Amino acid sequence: MDHLAHDHAGRFRDVEAARVVHGADVIDRIIDGCFVADPEADALVAAFRELPGRTGWRLLEQALSDGVESLGPGAPDELAALLEPVSMLPGWVDPDRLHAGAVAYWRAGAGALSLSLTCGSLAYGYQSASLSRPLAATGRLERLAPRRLGETARWVLSVTTPGGMLPGAQGVASSVRVRVVHALVRAHLLRDGGGWDVANWGVPLSASDAGSTAMGGFLTIHLDAMHDLGVRYSRDELEDMTHLWAWIATVMGVPQVLAPPAYGEARRQVRAALAIDGGPGEDSVRLMHALLHHPVPLIRLLPGVVQGPATALNAHVLAGFTRRWMGDEMADRLEVAKTPLTHAALLARPVSALRGAVTRTGVLGSGERLGAVERALVRRVLTQGKAARAPIAPEDAAAAPVLREVA
Repeated sequence: MDHLAHDHAGRFRDVEAARVVHGADVIDRIIDGCFVADPEADALVAAFRELPGRTGWRLLEQALSDGVESLGPGAPDELAALLEPVSMLPGWVDPDRLHAGAVAYWRAGAGALSLSLTCGSLAYGYQSASLSRPLAATGRLERLAPRRLGETARWVLSVTTPGGMLPGAQGVASSVRVRVVHALVRAHLLRDGGGWDVANWGVPLSASDAGSTAMGGFLTIHLDAMHDLGVRYSRDELEDMTHLWAWIATVMGVPQVLAPPAYGEARRQVRAALAIDGGPGEDSVRLMHALLHHPVPLIRLLPGVVQGPATALNAHVLAGFTRRWMGDEMADRLEVAKTPLTHAALLARPVSALRGAVTRTGVLGSGERLGAVERALVRRVLTQGKAARAPIAPEDAAAAPVLREVA
């Protein structure tokens, strides 16, 4: 694709200046990737449309649980085309590094992870109209905020559990499901979505957007937040976590050129994407409010008389960290409340340092064991409340009845 055709599309700003600062190569591949979808997943969704209602999703689930070979004759060839590349590790993926990256990802503990992923990773997406527009178009975050956030938490849990991204494991299966749901949403928005402006916006849930979400929101932005909380990682840990997320992104359909497995290159790409992004859109304030004020399953376990105050306090905590990590200017644009809790990270740093020191002694067990305990806690929290228990459902991917028919 000729990137020059898209230099001045409505979703970009300061492209020429960004080429000078960040390099023309990285800027141009980000721009080009905004106009690239996921051919394999899109072809599979098109094939599903030719089958009786819900047959396609049942075939996908059977293939994920029992293998493509279990489907027998008549199954869409597109299903094998999507699944076979993720049924084995490519040569560049090192299973030992996947394992080490997952252990490192959980080293800081569930509390810090939850804070960082909510106020850093998810809030990161709402700074960009391009990243938030498909979600706003489906109406999912406002209609089903707890469920959608629970889905995201369960997916992160599945892909960052040691062994979760090996062929046939739960993290791979979860990522494939999300990938197909994204293709369903993309098909709806391009076909029936009320005038999706490809020329100015790029394709919905594009390769660049998926790469920015994985390598930015869930990796480099997350790690910046963890650093602010006082968590320190070794160079090997940073590289191992990047290796893990590059493979996660690849399974999600991101071209490898947009999922660099080296930490320095990943940071360079994310910074470049932010430099040319057009900023938040008209839906961003609404989505941010839903994120910061969603019901928290853990609060439902408290006595009824304190649930209201606890919910209000939680919203102030989330607003404080969100404002701190995105900066006052962007926070004002997204109407994130001003609160003294913006400085709460300073209080967290000694706790992080103490936790790190105790962990290094091995008194509480290995990092692997501690991570397993933390993940068990998260699973327990995620089972609180009906909204959190249900698995990802294609019929909830968008409000369009056509998606229910396809899936």
